[in-house]
Amino acid sequence: MFCSLYSFSVTGIDAAVIKTEVDVGNGLPCFDMVGYLAGEVKEARERVRVALKNSGYPVPAKRITVNLSPADERKGGTGYDLAIALGILCALGFLPEDLTAGYGILGELGLDGSVRAVPGVLPCVIAAKEAGFSAILLPSENAEEGALVAGIRVYGVRTLTEAVEHFTGAGGGTLVTPRAWAPEEAVAEDFADIRGQFLAKRAAEIAAAGMHNLLLSGPPGAGKTMLAKRIPGILPKLTFEESLEITKVYSVAGKVSGEDGMVRSRPFRSPHHTATLTALAGGGRNPMPGEFSLASGGVLFLDELPEFPRAGIEILRQPLEDRRIQIARLHGNVSYPASFMLVAAMNPCPCGYYPDRNRCRCTPDQISRYRAKLSRPILDRIDLFVRVQGLPPKDLAGAPGGEHSAAVRSRVELARKRQEARFCGTPYRYNSEVPGKLLSESMQVSKEAAEVAREFAERTGCTARGYHRMWKVARTIADLADSETVLPEHMAEAAGFRTEQEGDYL
Repeated sequence: MFCSLYSFSVTGIDAAVIKTEVDVGNGLPCFDMVGYLAGEVKEARERVRVALKNSGYPVPAKRITVNLSPADERKGGTGYDLAIALGILCALGFLPEDLTAGYGILGELGLDGSVRAVPGVLPCVIAAKEAGFSAILLPSENAEEGALVAGIRVYGVRTLTEAVEHFTGAGGGTLVTPRAWAPEEAVAEDFADIRGQFLAKRAAEIAAAGMHNLLLSGPPGAGKTMLAKRIPGILPKLTFEESLEITKVYSVAGKVSGEDGMVRSRPFRSPHHTATLTALAGGGRNPMPGEFSLASGGVLFLDELPEFPRAGIEILRQPLEDRRIQIARLHGNVSYPASFMLVAAMNPCPCGYYPDRNRCRCTPDQISRYRAKLSRPILDRIDLFVRVQGLPPKDLAGAPGGEHSAAVRSRVELARKRQEARFCGTPYRYNSEVPGKLLSESMQVSKEAAEVAREFAERTGCTARGYHRMWKVARTIADLADSETVLPEHMAEAAGFRTEQEGDYL
């Protein structure tokens, strides 16, 4: 007796349909599984056998063969259990195969027959819809997440018995409807709490408007971390499409939370400098997204940047340039999105007080080695450099706090809308990610502004990458000023935010 059902495998943040073929026949009793399987998939034999027994469906002494097709694609995870169990029941005649037509099936089985949650449900439901399935059966814990995809019926089940009853018409399973979409503001304290630091707050506004990378340098206690943590509060609210894209990453990583598992505010990730390369970039034996991907669509804050391992800093090159990160493994390559806004903070020297020689005791060699941890290619990929000076305690109480986050966010949103209109019909959304050719074609620059850029490049000897990034920042500054043309003052301000790096004054 033969039966086939359909499940899914996840690679990166995408999923593929897997055909689960089950054959039950006479012969020496055994339970064989084939199809290029990882260890946890092979272990499904025992989980499925015991779950069937404890659910009232004892497996007879038959020869059972399960094939997960296509056989040349490696299968990992525990989401195939439910499809295998239902396939065996179909092959044994407990469940008519035609009742499962048009269904995708996903879920891990406990030994007691319970159906447990699995990661990566959202991309699996998207793949099921694109493949033409009319419905999908999921663990109840994942059903709200799966229901985010419109155009396919999503049913949640808690046990194997419920799954069987769903197909036999006994009322098992719950049809889940999605919650109404509504974005949420990121949980962030107000910009008005920051006293002084007008240049740093201006740089943060420009960075947020164009998704530019920002490096804050200054002594301990100057307010670098305080400023960085408030940046999510000035970013525009998520659109549904952005939220769905971010939720796919969190779904694959098994980090969805909330009532429906949807990410409704922009991420803010702040890994410690002791994090491993795998934790930062992603990967592992069964590749999973890392901090770079979990920050996609939001802010990646790296405090004490030079304290990160050199390899951890250098691995930023690809995501900062391509907005994606490639993970190469023996069984194939996976690609994760990494379209984040980098905000980094550092001290100017190991003790943090250079160039104040009344407090700094670092030798020139120590300072040189500390700064050398940031290579020129990494610095070239950062758009804005700001030296943050600490305020004297007597000035903190009287210094004005400035605008509230809501006022800054309104300007940022208007600048983002201008960029969306400019790059409509292209795969780009922000000034920071536009290639040089398209930038020159779409950018109106006055002759005086171009002359400012030329003089700056000749004086500092900046690289071509740094030169183009300065132009992108100038375009964002013009967007904030509601100017179609980049004027000299816009270019001069953009050049000022590169002076720190080009002059080596970090």
